[in-house]
Amino acid sequence: MSIDRLFPNLTDENAAELERFGDILKKVWPLKAKHRDHLKYDIRDMSRGLTSERSERKLDYMGDAKFLSPYLCYFLPWNLYRMSRLFTGLELDIPDGAEIADLGSGPLTAVIALWMSRPHLRERKLNFTCMDRSPKSMQAGLKLFKAVAGEDTPWRVRTVKAAFTDSIRRKADLIIAANAFNELDWSGRVARPQAEKLTKHLINATKESGRILIIETGVRLTGRIIAEMRAQMLENKFKPIAPCPHVEECPMPATSQGSPWCHFNFSVKDAPKWLEMLSNEAHLEKEGVSLNFLYLSRKGGKDWGAVRTISEPFRLHGGKGQYACSHKGLTLVDYGEKMRPLFPGQTIVPDWPAKLKTDLKSKAVILPYKPKAKAKKK
Repeated sequence: MSIDRLFPNLTDENAAELERFGDILKKVWPLKAKHRDHLKYDIRDMSRGLTSERSERKLDYMGDAKFLSPYLCYFLPWNLYRMSRLFTGLELDIPDGAEIADLGSGPLTAVIALWMSRPHLRERKLNFTCMDRSPKSMQAGLKLFKAVAGEDTPWRVRTVKAAFTDSIRRKADLIIAANAFNELDWSGRVARPQAEKLTKHLINATKESGRILIIETGVRLTGRIIAEMRAQMLENKFKPIAPCPHVEECPMPATSQGSPWCHFNFSVKDAPKWLEMLSNEAHLEKEGVSLNFLYLSRKGGKDWGAVRTISEPFRLHGGKGQYACSHKGLTLVDYGEKMRPLFPGQTIVPDWPAKLKTDLKSKAVILPYKPKAKAKKK
């Protein structure tokens, strides 16, 4: 089996940019001593507002001054870390002069992460239209971006106060919607019409050769959002480039509480030290972070029969197992004894057994893992 992977470790340059971002925050968004002392409590309160108390959160919460500082100092840098890991592993060769639309842009998280993680794009003339309901958040992000990239960057960023489905003036080469669609109602019968509406809007705003990238936070709700959007995109002739290795029905659609959902966990061992220290202060220590995403175009990715590992490895009858996705549906990679499991997000070219077996618990098809033999030295 041959292997490639998503979510590679940060490059030294990218890690240095994230470390430098802590100093940039202090300059661009300075806090008075009393506000800095209270920051850990504000972060904790906002964390509850984004998770357990999300139903009580206002739609335009990012325009509220009490939320903006904890978001910029804590949630933004963690999202920069997540997106840097993702962007490093994706094929993102955006052409010179391209139009990029960033929906629900917030403090320009995707723009900053793209600049940090893809240095080959920094000299290209890229035109960003950032759309959000909170101009204050975007203006803060624009100041941070200019401090990161420099005032003479060829990237042109235009901010527009707008909702997700408001008109995009120019058709885009790339549309990004990061941590955005979870703000909408996806309950019950609303989910499918919501996905239909968003899909039509995104496709109508994309050039013939354009791409669409949806990124979410890696929880069950966003797994359902991704699955709904994927189904509608396929109906409208857009195909996945990643992470899906096929165009068949999603085997991890998060349709019920016990069912699997597509998301990826990865380590934070190379996260900036200042961010780890702030997380510890707020008692929100992290051993890993999660996300789910969907990257599509009309052409889609190459259909070469790959299997994509999804879950983290777990114990399986004396060895290790790992859930994965393939054109055969939910797949259980069986590593056997003393084999080193793969990382979530890696793809393998499988050697399927002549007679497939099914796991009794998960109903997944079982794929015995056979590592590629190393070439002998001559």
